[in-house]
Amino acid sequence: MEANPFVRHICVLFLFLSGTSSLLAQHQVSGTITDAAGKPLSYANALLLAASDSSLVHGVFTSEAGGYVFKNIPSGTYMLRFSMLGFLGTTTDPFSLEGNKLIGTVVLEENTTAIREVEVTAKRPFLEQKIDRVVVNVANSITNAGGNALEVLQRSPGVQVNKLTKSISLAGKDGVMVMINDKIQRLPIDAVVDMLSGMNADNIDHIELIHTPPSNFEASGNAGIINIVLKKSGDEGLNGGYSAKAGYGRGGKYGAGLYFNYRKNKINWFGNYDYDFNLNPQVFTNYRSILQGNDLLETDTYSDRPHTPTRTQNARIGADFQVGPKTVIGVLGTFFDRNWYMEALNTTTYSRNRAVESRLVMPNTETNHNQSFAGNVNLAHTFPKKQTFNLDLDYIRYDMKNPTYYELTEQDAAGNPTEHRELRFNKKTPIGIAVAKADYSFPTGNIGKIETGGKFTSLVFDNDVRLESRETQQDWIVDPEFTALFRLREKVAGVYATFSGKLGTQIDLKAGIRYEYTDTNLGSDEEPDVVDRQYGSWFPTLFITRKLSETQSLNFSYSRRISRPTIRQLAPWLIFSDPSTIQTGNPAIQPAFTNALNLNYTIRSMHMGLSYSLTNEPMRYVARVDPVTNRQLNLQDNLDNEKVAGVNVFFPLHPTAWWEVSNNVFTNYREINFKLEDLPIRVHNMEYGFNSTHSFNLTNGFTLEVSGNFNSPGYWGTAYWKATGSLDIGIEKKLGNEWGKLRFAATDLFQSTNWFGTIDQAEVNSYVRYSYQFAERVFMLSWTNTFGNKKVQSARKRRTGGEEELQRI
Repeated sequence: MEANPFVRHICVLFLFLSGTSSLLAQHQVSGTITDAAGKPLSYANALLLAASDSSLVHGVFTSEAGGYVFKNIPSGTYMLRFSMLGFLGTTTDPFSLEGNKLIGTVVLEENTTAIREVEVTAKRPFLEQKIDRVVVNVANSITNAGGNALEVLQRSPGVQVNKLTKSISLAGKDGVMVMINDKIQRLPIDAVVDMLSGMNADNIDHIELIHTPPSNFEASGNAGIINIVLKKSGDEGLNGGYSAKAGYGRGGKYGAGLYFNYRKNKINWFGNYDYDFNLNPQVFTNYRSILQGNDLLETDTYSDRPHTPTRTQNARIGADFQVGPKTVIGVLGTFFDRNWYMEALNTTTYSRNRAVESRLVMPNTETNHNQSFAGNVNLAHTFPKKQTFNLDLDYIRYDMKNPTYYELTEQDAAGNPTEHRELRFNKKTPIGIAVAKADYSFPTGNIGKIETGGKFTSLVFDNDVRLESRETQQDWIVDPEFTALFRLREKVAGVYATFSGKLGTQIDLKAGIRYEYTDTNLGSDEEPDVVDRQYGSWFPTLFITRKLSETQSLNFSYSRRISRPTIRQLAPWLIFSDPSTIQTGNPAIQPAFTNALNLNYTIRSMHMGLSYSLTNEPMRYVARVDPVTNRQLNLQDNLDNEKVAGVNVFFPLHPTAWWEVSNNVFTNYREINFKLEDLPIRVHNMEYGFNSTHSFNLTNGFTLEVSGNFNSPGYWGTAYWKATGSLDIGIEKKLGNEWGKLRFAATDLFQSTNWFGTIDQAEVNSYVRYSYQFAERVFMLSWTNTFGNKKVQSARKRRTGGEEELQRI
């Protein structure tokens, strides 16, 4: 699908975007608070809130006469909230401030029944921009209902998901680490992508996009961290929630989920389970041309994949034991199972000098069955004088099984069969990961806090690859070129120290340093030490926040990070589009190092950011075409360097009391340098995009949501990809406290999330054009509800030590 029609459609969203108010004009808000008899209430609380997200702008106590004044307030849309002990609190409707505003007299009604807690809640906006992260409030999004975690990420600002390479980028940079409930997923990134595709979005509370992680996190992941926080049932008792969904796009979809929390005395049990079924028919295409001497060779492949069912299960169960007044021991177990099956019909046409020479018809079946079990034991202890100690022990077992069968019928130019043969490919990859991690923190008098710790990781895997072929009715013959047993042994040891404190009353500082030593060996009996490298590296981080006023702040950060090759990038594996077009791993790939700078300015709920990063030897997707054999290898390889400079603006709006808007706009300049057959090549372009979500509170418990996102054309490695985006609409009906919420959503209305890319390398007379067409217009009905005691304290929030290793599998 071409990008231009989508651009025309998606431009409709800009009609929703309203201009922001002047930030320079300063005004005054004043008024009086009395009781029902007209008596002034002195020392009552008066809070001025931003209407967009209910964030606090300023707070005062009333005078003896019950009066209050807020001075030097910029233009904007605000609310006032008033409260006093013994009285019922109240909140005004949103109002626009363009000059001095006299609110008049507000009357607080006395609470005659009892002095009890009055809780005022405000709906969180879909997007919240904080100093060091963007928060995507998934639980409040109607259009995300019934979807999965991967789809939510695709609609999040600055996030791109490449389903082909099974990678995630953040702010234009690859190398993202994924966390779930603050626990890094120590699976390979492609396994994490698969897991997220089966995770029910109805069980997600919010997602945090952390661009500059501090030194207590591992240095892996040059783009930052994405933290997915699942819903948690919030004194003694049981509570939780459950959900169910069903829908249809180009295939059927259904699923269900459950989460719970049970607290009794000094023990807290918690857990969740998701099941997801998704039938997503796909079409892949691949065209290439290359000069072989004076002849132009063309290969054109069309892969129709009508039957691609995926069944995914995710489960987590754990417990926290309060063994002492200051000591907690926790255990956590996780389970993941994904079974993807495909039936495809692949057709390829081979041409020379524009004339068809031969054809290939290749039906095939493929199974990807991935399964993991992970266990964690955690000890947390608080010492006197605010000292804390945390210990994590993790073990992860991950198994990948990938049998594939191909039936090849070669034809002449007229379509007559000339040869018939079969291929079968099998790959088994068991992976074991052990992690030990310790952290200790203590205050340094009244000036700040020091955190320090260490971590050791051991990763072992065997990659058993076997390719066999046979002619009709003949015996299977092993192909030695694509058959091998490779073993990877990797150890990573790291230590860190950070200091956080204040420099005066207006400046917050956090500085840290981390050192990591890596020992990696990859090889087979036939080819030992294909990779044998040992290296140590320092990773500094620095955060400085300057408070400019009650409503303004400036934040600067610097970090150095590393992206180690994932197992998918390193290990030999094969996917055939046709016998001459192969996707595979690259044992020679090297780690990439990134230096990143960020500067952010915040005024009330608006945030503006500048960023710059330089990555040496970035790992990117490339297509290599051999002009002699006409074989195309698609794999990840190191380029020379990549530079990304970006601007990001986040501005929520509240045009009326019933209409809330969250907007995020970004632009990036990207420059990539690499060599092509020793020729220096430089590609660059300006990328831009936006994410906009509009929520309309209707009558009778209905809420309407319209959201859209757009990503302009840009480079991903050496490939140039066309624009992508989506327009989504959803409606929600609240069914009361007993029956939960019913949601209906229509997503990707213009089926505009397909990938169309080209690699044009005229310097070596090579051209590649391909597409990966996953997009489907999906209509989804979902129902969510909660149960039990709504005041049960949720499970404590903690990270395991093994999450980052799961990410690499």
